[in-house]
Amino acid sequence: MTIRAAHALRAAALAGATLLASGCAVFSPVQTDVDYPAGDGVRLSIDGLELRNLALVVPEENGTAVLIGQAVNSGTSAVDVTFTVQGAPTSAAAAIPASSGDTLSGTTTRVEIESLPAAPGDNVELVVSTAQAGENVVTVPVLPATGYYEGLTTG
Repeated sequence: MTIRAAHALRAAALAGATLLASGCAVFSPVQTDVDYPAGDGVRLSIDGLELRNLALVVPEENGTAVLIGQAVNSGTSAVDVTFTVQGAPTSAAAAIPASSGDTLSGTTTRVEIESLPAAPGDNVELVVSTAQAGENVVTVPVLPATGYYEGLTTG
């Protein structure tokens, strides 16, 4: 084999490898094209209310859990919401003001579920009820009261 033929063979191999490597992303989906909740919780869209990043934070099994997330009411009147977890002794309620995006763990709309029958790491079915939308069930994660959720629950 001559030097000229060896250079041509190397150039062809390099060009082929470049084309092959540059085509890898052609068959892979672009992650930003996939809609996903960018947080710890899940979302629920119902008539009159958009609930985002819903999760329950609890220090231990059967402890008092705090519902985290955001409730967006873009309507012209307040929406009364009831939150229920099967097995918990009581429900919790919140009034979401009109034209607002209140956090559910804040001081004005704090939502607590007493004696949550789940431990951190579990998932529970949360029933969200309003007069306009009726009962809606969503599976939410139960998170430990650690890290940036530390101090959210009373222990």
